[in-house]
Amino acid sequence: MGQQNSPEKGSWRANQSGDSTIDLYYCDQSGALMMNFKEDKITIDRLGSAPSTKYLMHESEMLNGLLDELQSIVDGGDVNEVDRLLVLPEPGDAIDRARDTIAFS
Repeated sequence: MGQQNSPEKGSWRANQSGDSTIDLYYCDQSGALMMNFKEDKITIDRLGSAPSTKYLMHESEMLNGLLDELQSIVDGGDVNEVDRLLVLPEPGDAIDRARDTIAFS
């Protein structure tokens, strides 16, 4: 959530809808992200049929930041794998595959 003022102040407006969904609305109203956190998966959907180029660039930054945070949770530092908040199924490349789909990676 600290990313909502990144890369520019007021770029994103966050709204939590329910226990497992966070909606991020972009300032120019050309697009939005709907993040759904489930027990066995995380999905992110884009709303907006024609998002601006600026939106797409800022979306890429937001998604890369989220994936960086998820990767740090998966890596776990000194935490045993069974005690981690997030463990990826084999082959363990889901974050890398998600990163490959981002527009401005």
